[in-house]
Amino acid sequence: SKARVRINGELSDSFDIETGVQQGGIQSPILFNVYFDFVMRQVLDGLVVLNVTGVKLAYGKDFFHSASNNNKDIELLALLDADAVMGCFDNATDLKLFVRIFEEVSQEYGITMSIKKTCIMQCRQLKMDTSKKIIKDEEIIHPQIDIAIRNDTVAMVDEFCYLGCYFTRTFSFDREIEMRLEKATVAFNMLRHVVWYRKTVSIEAKLRIFRSCVLPVLLYGSEVWSIAVALEYRLCTFYHRCLRTIIGTNLGDRMSNEQLLQITGQPNLENILRRNRLR
Repeated sequence: SKARVRINGELSDSFDIETGVQQGGIQSPILFNVYFDFVMRQVLDGLVVLNVTGVKLAYGKDFFHSASNNNKDIELLALLDADAVMGCFDNATDLKLFVRIFEEVSQEYGITMSIKKTCIMQCRQLKMDTSKKIIKDEEIIHPQIDIAIRNDTVAMVDEFCYLGCYFTRTFSFDREIEMRLEKATVAFNMLRHVVWYRKTVSIEAKLRIFRSCVLPVLLYGSEVWSIAVALEYRLCTFYHRCLRTIIGTNLGDRMSNEQLLQITGQPNLENILRRNRLR
């Protein structure tokens, strides 16, 4: 890398930058964002020439969009988060062009795409009848997509984990809720003998620890959940079981969930989920 310094409106001669910022430095994320933004703009410019636009999203004033509404369309081609990129396309040709252009530009500017962390996921698409109504459980079968990067084939997956959350091609949250329950159970059991069974620790302190150390693990990513009643019931069952352990009761004590929440002073989990979704 080379740089020039502007002093009193005049630029100095260019010089080599041999030492970069240290990991964790305050300037690191800002400089990387500027750098990666430049790289992505070069990628997008190359895709515009090839007429690659991504997918279209329609939005309006309400959640329900009828054909008569004046909905606005927005083209979504890529989502960025730190050094991760997700391309969104409605056909395999545009996806292949995106991968090729991104690989060429990233190599030119010193970035190497990680093949191990790269995957392709075809989202489920249901068939529609002549009146454009969705036919339940009848899925459109798409052909296999073969994309190679530096002679290595990119894997096609039905689900993948990113930042601790599972994404599936069927848009189901079953796998995500299962993992949340497993991790929250581990977090709760780690404190079972240290906190929950200690009579020298007050109930109020235990509840604060529960809200700080267990509940965030259980509800991580719940802002975007759209789950069925059965999955919500499983979350509530775990939530109530934890509260019963904290106050030293069990199902044999015949205490209703409403009484349990009233005694512990904790909100209903359904209300917590609704609040998180509206956050």
